[in-house]
Formats: sequence, structure tokens, C-alpha cells
Amino acid sequence: MTDLPTVVSIAALLAVAIALVVQWQQARTAQAVDVRERHFELIKLMLDHPELDYNATDRPPSDERKTAIGMSLWMAHWNTLWHIGKLDEKALRFNLEDLFASAEARSWWRRVGSAWSSKGTRKERRFLAIVGQECETAARANSSVQLREPVKSGSGVRD
Repeated sequence: MTDLPTVVSIAALLAVAIALVVQWQQARTAQAVDVRERHFELIKLMLDHPELDYNATDRPPSDERKTAIGMSLWMAHWNTLWHIGKLDEKALRFNLEDLFASAEARSWWRRVGSAWSSKGTRKERRFLAIVGQECETAARANSSVQLREPVKSGSGVRD
């Protein structure tokens, strides 16, 4: 028959392993709740202060720093989602395409992109590379559109 202290040790080790798994699941759930709350707050902020919304077509004229703050908040939100695995590359590119449809957003990223993050992880470098690619893709797409036919900014109606 096995030794009683050995059985107790195995049971204690198993209990610790189960506790760690439960704790990890609780931490992941808390992260998801935090991200959803942050997203809700961002949307609420944009509704309360349309000048912070980077893609509002009828945004009231205001200090351009407010729009930059709004863009930075969204970029930080997407970065957080990226790092916790809740935003894949396809969804990130979709969001960035919307952001960089605005010349103001492309100009903002060109100014701040190189200093936006100091994290040197592979995942962070990949995030920043995707953001840079999408910014340049949007710039090229909009410059070719501009050569063809002028469009009133934000109106969606051609002159």
C-alpha cells in the first residue's frame, strides 16, 4: 500500500494545480470584462464629445488635439485587445482601414507612430508593423483616388 504522506502530497499538489487553473480562468474573465467596459466608455466618450471621433463626418471644428486623443485611445484599445488575443490580424486591419481612411489619422500616425510604443516584444513589433502597413496602404489608395476625381471630405459625394 502507498505511503499516506505521499498520497497527501499528491492531493495537495493536485489542489494547487486546480486552484491555479481556476485563478487563470478568473483573470482571463476579468480581462474580457475590462476590455468590454473600456470599449463601452470609448463609445460613450465619442457620443458625448463628437470632436474626439476620428471618423465623424460632421465633427464640429475644435482643437485638433482632441481628435488625436480619440485616435490614441482607440489605438491603445486595439493594442490591448491584440495583446490579450481578443483581436486577430484581420479584425485589426479592418479597424485600421476605417481609421486611416482619414488623412488626419494618417498624418497623426506618421507623427507619433515611431514613438507610440516602447515595448520591444515580438507581438508589439508585429502590431506596429501592421499599423504602419495599413497607414501606407490607405495613403496610396487615397492618393490614387485623389488623382482620379476630387471628393468632398466626409460627404461621400463626388464634385
